Amino acid sequence: MKITINAVPKEVKTGDFNYSDIDSVYGCNTLYFTKNGRPYTVVAGELHFSRLPRERWRETLLKMRDCGINAVSNYVFWNYHEEIKGVFDFSGNKDIAAFLQICKDIDMPCILRIGPWCHGEVIRGGFPKRINMMIKKRCDSPKYLAEVKEYWQGLYKEVAPYLDGKTVIGLQLENEYTGSTEYIRTLRKIAEEIGFRVPFFTMTAWPSSKPDRDFLPMMGGYPDAPWSRGKSALKPNNRFAITPGKTEDEIGGDLFKSNSEKDGVYDYVPFATCETGPGNQVTQHRRPYISEKDGYGVGFAKFASGVNWLGYYMFCGGANPNDRLMQENRLTGYPNNYSIIDYDFEAPISRYGVCRAHGDRLRLMHLFIREFDPEICTKQAFFPRQSYDDPCDLSFLKCSVRADENCSGYFFATAYEKGLRYNDFKNVNVTFNICGKTISLPEIDVKAGAMFFYPFNIKIGSVTFDYILAQPIAKSCKDGKTVCYFAECEGVKPKCSVNGQEISLGSEEDGTDIKDVRIVVIPYEKAKKFHFINGSAYFLDGTVYCDNGKIYCEKVSDEDLKNKISLSKTEKQKLPYNYFLYSLGKRSFYKLKLPRDILKDNYDVVLKFAFDGLNLQVFSGKTLINDYFNIDREFVMHLRDYKKYIENDGTLIIRTAPKTKFGISNVYNEIPVPLNSDRLELISANKTELNII
Repeated sequence: MKITINAVPKEVKTGDFNYSDIDSVYGCNTLYFTKNGRPYTVVAGELHFSRLPRERWRETLLKMRDCGINAVSNYVFWNYHEEIKGVFDFSGNKDIAAFLQICKDIDMPCILRIGPWCHGEVIRGGFPKRINMMIKKRCDSPKYLAEVKEYWQGLYKEVAPYLDGKTVIGLQLENEYTGSTEYIRTLRKIAEEIGFRVPFFTMTAWPSSKPDRDFLPMMGGYPDAPWSRGKSALKPNNRFAITPGKTEDEIGGDLFKSNSEKDGVYDYVPFATCETGPGNQVTQHRRPYISEKDGYGVGFAKFASGVNWLGYYMFCGGANPNDRLMQENRLTGYPNNYSIIDYDFEAPISRYGVCRAHGDRLRLMHLFIREFDPEICTKQAFFPRQSYDDPCDLSFLKCSVRADENCSGYFFATAYEKGLRYNDFKNVNVTFNICGKTISLPEIDVKAGAMFFYPFNIKIGSVTFDYILAQPIAKSCKDGKTVCYFAECEGVKPKCSVNGQEISLGSEEDGTDIKDVRIVVIPYEKAKKFHFINGSAYFLDGTVYCDNGKIYCEKVSDEDLKNKISLSKTEKQKLPYNYFLYSLGKRSFYKLKLPRDILKDNYDVVLKFAFDGLNLQVFSGKTLINDYFNIDREFVMHLRDYKKYIENDGTLIIRTAPKTKFGISNVYNEIPVPLNSDRLELISANKTELNII
């Protein structure tokens, strides 16, 4: 297969932007962002402080940092903080000032998405009930805007100390707005009058597809679309494609008819996303399973396509508060039903703080941005002339080059799309032309399902490499050598070329020395355990973070406490929220008995259940503390988050509902769930250890 990429670089200009109302270390031009005047890639992960126990805020932010996240995004839901007019609640898990203080302490910049309408699968999109009942809302209605101003004034009192240009670096106004941008401009005026000062004001670029000089347009895209109405696997739609297009047609399709992006409309604003999906929140009627490659693929494709602000939604899952019903559902006029509590989102870091396999993959890409080529954002993305009209066309390799005018850069390739089965691409020959220069990349085979990138015409130390057939991760200086860590590209034998001479690169731990450069190539599965902390490489199995110079690793041990726990069927219990099991099938009830002191000497205990039903709910007494829409026939529960309930009463009740052939529980499960089953079986109860490395 012969591929030609003819690059025509776009002129990079200062840009006629009015995104900021404060002098700060952050800036941008028409291509990329800057920090302290240097090119800078923002890698932002969404974490909702109000959906996470505050005692886990710091460690979770540090886990995100280990994964290469350098900024955190947050919705600030109006009805979490001022459901009753004039009565503000910033206590407990809603203490935004305490969260921002942690962000400041650990130097993790924050983007606040303050609405007033947020969505985020929260009831009424975050509107208090009185606001939702207004005839005129989400518009320039004086009565509505007066309410918004009052809410934002209360919020401002909490966040004002952190509007320092370093802690809160962005404010998103509104979300998925279909009307005139003049309304969002009004919101900005109100925010500025109150005192909000930030380096970036942002807005979602769907469905309008119209850039605006006052708001940084933010794009999005997800691996699946559980909000869609169908009950079958989605047809492929270039969700994982490397493509010149920046917005996705499907996103927000539950609320409005999305508009297709007009060619070139976003060419002269920096490419930024706020909802690149490494997971999905499942709905009652659609249960896609996000595999390792699903969770990695969308972010990889966006990066290969030239994104320079990579914003993930969600990067860490969470749980809705259980003091009242806060989830969107059809009873509240929303098209989809969601679980009451669970908001795991199949995210790279689970709602319990465990880094999943796609989090490990994403970490390698983010480390490359942070540790190998911090100026990758200056390299524009170029594509072969291919038609993307037919998402099911498997005849061509979706690929790109990110390079500078000196013909130095990286080749990206993907042969993965959820729902499609590629064949291997044999004898791929790529010719790259830019500014009168031509480079022929080495002939390779691209294995079906592979996603990778490698550098070409790159100088490291004193050596100029024609290419290095491995994916770069990080580099550091040691004993006078530049030590470079690479991961194997799936299906590609690692080698490099210097002055036309090929050199094989083994996977030896000591690496290969080429003058003052040492190249260490790591098998990909081993690379997923790679962590780069304070300039040193570590291979650690578990979820890792560094705090005050100490490296912590959470790992599930082999010690099983199952013999101390019992699960048995029990008689029918009178419990609330029966409707929200969304099944006409017969309920079953299980009694889970735990030692009240099970967490006394244990950092955490992870319960794993085999579950063949449709949905379940977990109660302590009459209080709902957890629930689950069955995705993969495995229900997991970490006891650390339920310590107070277990210490008070070691008996929990689990109510289940089966999947049936007809009615509301006739749903799409990507991983099939048997009909009319209530099977719930405790498989294991393993201790989690917290080790200091």
